[in-house]
Amino acid sequence: MQFSSSLLENAVNEFDKLPGIGKRTALRLVLHLLKQDPREVGHFSEVIARMRKEIRFCQRCFNVADGDICSICANSMRKQDVICVVESIRDVIAIESTQQFNGTYHDSAV
Repeated sequence: MQFSSSLLENAVNEFDKLPGIGKRTALRLVLHLLKQDPREVGHFSEVIARMRKEIRFCQRCFNVADGDICSICANSMRKQDVICVVESIRDVIAIESTQQFNGTYHDSAV
């Protein structure tokens, strides 16, 4: 792909590094952002930067958390003695979406 702007090319190359995103999709995303209101794009970039800077991993289960303990481990209504060992955070999200498990988790990938 040839680009008329090195800034556009750099942005496409960064998006292309994301899993599942090829050059064409990266270009589509970058062009979409160029059409958006600058405030919206600024907010988007702030949210990503803040997430990367401030997100923590739970001290008990290694799930993503806003503090030292994730909301799942901190929930006193959950069965603390029932632990589901998961391979990744994506597994926690999938299981939680079913609303069928009421225990806690442990991320084995850590």
